[in-house]
Amino acid sequence: MNVRNFVLALALTFCLGSGMAMAQSSGNFSAGAINTACVLNDSTGALTPACGVTATNGTVCSDLSVPIKTSNANGLTLLVTPSMVTGLFTDTKIDTTVSSSSADVGVQVCLTVDNSTNGVLPAGGCVVYDQRFQQLSSGLFSQISECAATNTTTACTTDSDCASLNTSTESYSCVGGYCQGTNTACNIDLILSTLSAHSFNFIVSVPGGNHTINATWSLIGVKTTGSANVAACTGPGTLTVMQGKVFNNSGSVTVQ
Repeated sequence: MNVRNFVLALALTFCLGSGMAMAQSSGNFSAGAINTACVLNDSTGALTPACGVTATNGTVCSDLSVPIKTSNANGLTLLVTPSMVTGLFTDTKIDTTVSSSSADVGVQVCLTVDNSTNGVLPAGGCVVYDQRFQQLSSGLFSQISECAATNTTTACTTDSDCASLNTSTESYSCVGGYCQGTNTACNIDLILSTLSAHSFNFIVSVPGGNHTINATWSLIGVKTTGSANVAACTGPGTLTVMQGKVFNNSGSVTVQ
């Protein structure tokens, strides 16, 4: 082979090799971010900005959408990772009138592709990022004479009829037609507040074309009993999407 033919053969091999590499390459990347930060007050434990005025199941805390264009290759798979700082606040209080209080609140992330969960793993497209149940109970106050209710002979029909009897340590309410006082100094209040970062890898099988990936962080498990309060917040966070390809001879997607 002369030099000219050798150069032509080498160039052809290079071009074919490059074409094969391009044909097998299915990489693409897309991302979105939220800069708003959840802040924890180190004096009260309060979280700002809170998810909604009051915590309610289904309240959306954060939402991120990113577009991505995929090739028509077989075995096309997306690795989608929603990452977010989440904050939970729970406050349970008991006193002479409330012997048990509980609080439950959580944040879950749900993923959709083109407004559907088809092809999304885990099935259903939702995972819990953070959830807390807190309960405070005690029968202590009933055993302490200073915490016992103070019955009076003052007749009443509403609590406002007893307001003149209130002091700095006793609060009076209308019970059974007469004013009854409770020692406001007899109480226990438990507050927990946390901030932590969470991420999860979703696997999505999609056909070639233009797609919109959406991740929504919302409240779940919101429930209180007795004298309790809950709150939550999110941010900052990101949503990243990486396109890949499963080759039959070297990889697979296994579901258990």
